[in-house]
Amino acid sequence: MPTVQIPCNFIGQFKVGDNLRYNCDLLCALAASNVDNSFNKMIVLQTGSIIEAALIEIIFRAQNYNVEGVPNIAAGDRQKIEELKIDKFAVAIDVLRKYGVLNGVRENVYDDLHRLRKYRNKVHIQDDVKIEGAPRDEEDLFTNILVAWSIILNREVLQFLSDHLPRPAHIHGYVGDLEVPV
Repeated sequence: MPTVQIPCNFIGQFKVGDNLRYNCDLLCALAASNVDNSFNKMIVLQTGSIIEAALIEIIFRAQNYNVEGVPNIAAGDRQKIEELKIDKFAVAIDVLRKYGVLNGVRENVYDDLHRLRKYRNKVHIQDDVKIEGAPRDEEDLFTNILVAWSIILNREVLQFLSDHLPRPAHIHGYVGDLEVPV
């Protein structure tokens, strides 16, 4: 499976960036080994986890890097974000939507992220995804179409964060590039 390198220049905490690299490598391995679709669920769960960590890092930066700031987030908005308690994927998506942080990734990006979040939460086998029309049988739920969609969304979001929300240039390179499937 073809991959692309994305600079991991938007991360606030080195260890999160290091873990993102590790998990992106796992995603590539899963995608490359998915010849019989047996890893479809794991790929979707992995893309959701990677995006969640990346998005929460943007909020972490807004909350903690007061001098540095975050490109494309106004100082007043950054101060409001700093005061928020963010610890869940859904809340992170809603905060980023409120301030338009991901505007420009794709049309309906926030709705797409909530949809991916619901699939990612299917790590809990007993829970339904609560998406209208979604089958309850996991083998029917985690289709090749869903996998392709989640891989594309993952790449688009990570690329957007790298292109539009990087940290200052003098601190790039502490975390190596992220390799993700395309």
